[in-house]
Amino acid sequence: MSRVLRCLAILLLTALSLSAAAASTSNLKREKTYADQIEKYLVVGDAIRLEARGVKFLAIDTKPEQSPARGAVILLHGRGVHPAWGFVDKLRMDLADKSGWRTLSIQLPILEADTPTEQYGPTLPEAFERIDAAIAYLKKNGIKRIVLLGHSSGAVTAFSYLAEHPAGSVQGVVTLGLGPGFPPYPSIKPLERLRLPILDVYGEKDFDYVLKEIPLRQKAASKAGNREFRQVRIPGANHFYADQQKRLHTEVGGWLDSLK
Repeated sequence: MSRVLRCLAILLLTALSLSAAAASTSNLKREKTYADQIEKYLVVGDAIRLEARGVKFLAIDTKPEQSPARGAVILLHGRGVHPAWGFVDKLRMDLADKSGWRTLSIQLPILEADTPTEQYGPTLPEAFERIDAAIAYLKKNGIKRIVLLGHSSGAVTAFSYLAEHPAGSVQGVVTLGLGPGFPPYPSIKPLERLRLPILDVYGEKDFDYVLKEIPLRQKAASKAGNREFRQVRIPGANHFYADQQKRLHTEVGGWLDSLK
């Protein structure tokens, strides 16, 4: 290849890279910082890269010792954090190690630090594409039974995704600390249409905005005629399940085992 052609190729690749970055709603610089740190210190699971909108994003693939796995759980973290954050990371490992489920914790689009949750609405279409990429990856690896598990705004993301993909490849959903949602994605409306198995988990000492909508979520599931909607309160737990991770795993793992 001549020097001129080589330079043109480099310019084209650079332009394509910049175009992909421009199409993303996420703060890709923050994502890279998180990914670099996670890849450096990750002990359990494999750091992989999936792609959506021309952007490669981090996911942590954790396989159980038993084979085949019972299925796979796609974990969706809360606002502005990452796939190896806090109790979500512990749950990622416990579900694989103790429950026999493969887990795939994915990086959702994030904004600047301390951006209010209500400003995350525009990032959800990109988050849906990342969930699609995660599902495609799992199917390619022979996984047929897939469950979404989201915490806080990640739970809103899970419900919003299912509302727009009613005939998709997801067999169930677990929400942890589900709040009211954010424009234009409320958390209650999707429940009025969903008929798949749902585990709605909240802490006894959860945020007020989570607790006050407990009866509204029950009512919405009833409106949908969903007999597979179940609510579980974790005694003594706050929004982040501090010191209650064992009980959380017991509830989630038991519910996963009950899926047909």
